[in-house]
Amino acid sequence: MDDRIARIQVKLAALPPAEEAVLGPVLTEQQVSAFEELHGTRMPEEFRQFVTHIGHGGYGPTYGLLSMERWVSGAGGVNGNLAEPFPFVPDMHIAERSAGRRGGAAPTFAGAIAVVYRGCSDFTLLVVTGPGRGRLVEVNSEGFFTPHFHTDPDFLAWYERWLDFTLAGHRDLTWFADQMAGDEAALVATLLNSELATRRRAAAYTFITYPAPSASLPNVLTQALSTEPHPAVRETILRALSAQGEHGRDRLTTALADPVPGVRSLAANLMTTNTPQGRQLCPQLRHTLGNHLRAEKDRSVRDTIQRLLDHSH
Repeated sequence: MDDRIARIQVKLAALPPAEEAVLGPVLTEQQVSAFEELHGTRMPEEFRQFVTHIGHGGYGPTYGLLSMERWVSGAGGVNGNLAEPFPFVPDMHIAERSAGRRGGAAPTFAGAIAVVYRGCSDFTLLVVTGPGRGRLVEVNSEGFFTPHFHTDPDFLAWYERWLDFTLAGHRDLTWFADQMAGDEAALVATLLNSELATRRRAAAYTFITYPAPSASLPNVLTQALSTEPHPAVRETILRALSAQGEHGRDRLTTALADPVPGVRSLAANLMTTNTPQGRQLCPQLRHTLGNHLRAEKDRSVRDTIQRLLDHSH
């Protein structure tokens, strides 16, 4: 049996009562085998061990883990053809969110089961067939974004990360699907050195909620911002900088020279903070934006900055 099973059981027991960490009863080997025979596949071993040794359905990310009767009920666009490969490959691209449903019918997904309902039409699937076998992937059953894989290598790593984030006190677990495991040093190494944009972005996302970051983190994020080639990763680094408070927001000004207008607009927006009295912009950043407004060539960025100057205090 995988050593992580015992670790997960210990961490579940360590959760505070407010978490209401209750899982459904474990499945028998016969129940799992019958499901596999019916659908012509075998579940990834890590998932099998979880549902036969820890529990199935219940406590987990967002609204919790789905029970077996909902794995192939049609939720999340799952079509029940588990023997066919899931049609996406991990880490090939950064997922894009569109303003509306993509053309054609709503997407359906072979080779995966639904394990978490995340609200609206968002689901987390577990890939059982294909190149991403064993990995978790976010999908939208109406096609509002392209599927994107979690960085975790398998179900046990994914679930243990959820427990670790909860126990460590991450500030906002709604970002969980976009984040990754690791301490600050490991995350920094990934952000600065990984060849995969998906992993660099996940490291940056993790710093948005990372508990008790070091005082040097804003400097590291600024360094990463200056060398990052992918605009979507740069945007996430900006969000991570903003999450570091005043010392992080002060460094957002470097992104006003970014070649992508959307990145410049986001940097300007993140310089403000929400207060009960409305949006607040400190005098130094207000002065910087005012100066940049005169030099900015892109109309959409100028409009964004002017709106911030007019409607913040």
